[in-house]
Amino acid sequence: RRSNDGASRQKVKRTGSHNVITRPENITDQVYRALRQRIVQGEIAEGERMVEAALAEEFNVSKTPVREALSRLASERLAERIPGGGVIARAMSYEEVADYLEVREVLEGLGAEKAAVRAAQSDIAKLESIIDESEAAGANGDLNSYSVLDSAFHTTIICMGDNIALKEIMPLLHDKIRVVMKASVALPGRFPKSVEEHRSVLRALAEGDPREAGAQMRKHIMSTRAAVMERLTSQNSKQEQ
Repeated sequence: RRSNDGASRQKVKRTGSHNVITRPENITDQVYRALRQRIVQGEIAEGERMVEAALAEEFNVSKTPVREALSRLASERLAERIPGGGVIARAMSYEEVADYLEVREVLEGLGAEKAAVRAAQSDIAKLESIIDESEAAGANGDLNSYSVLDSAFHTTIICMGDNIALKEIMPLLHDKIRVVMKASVALPGRFPKSVEEHRSVLRALAEGDPREAGAQMRKHIMSTRAAVMERLTSQNSKQEQ
């Protein structure tokens, strides 16, 4: 039975590449989270259309919660409405990506400084484990796992610093650029360089040196930004040919 009001009796559960509704919760929120995750992880490609009827059929809900979920995604600029009707996963411009990474450099540098002051041995051990796992994933060519672990590394550092504003802002910022970040790792030589940069940040955190931790994190984000922009420039050149 379908709901017409976005109030929910069931929860979205992922099964393979699809979702089904399994138990009580708000339907609009479930659909929103499921679609948001697909966009952020690149399962819904930039420019790909999200059809209300098809999604309603897949989730076994009415069109109303799907429409509301798509509106929320559009308000976050993860999706956009196109002339003639319909909603697509929004492609970020070169300038937008550059701007987001510029802000990330400043905020993550601050986050690393905060983390260095509060770092416990358990935090350092956790980061070491994440780096080791990410190195193994990258060496095996598993970029999906590497992307998840890379995000975990940065998120852990922000949480260590325990700054309320950073903990609220940074996950949103990471989600905005996760797809292009993931693609940049495939550039020749980028993966091992990124791992070594993570280790440099970790060393500064382990030493409890806020200034060095911030400097190493900013250096890492600057390097990442260069790789991402190189990737985007290459993509744009191919599209123009």
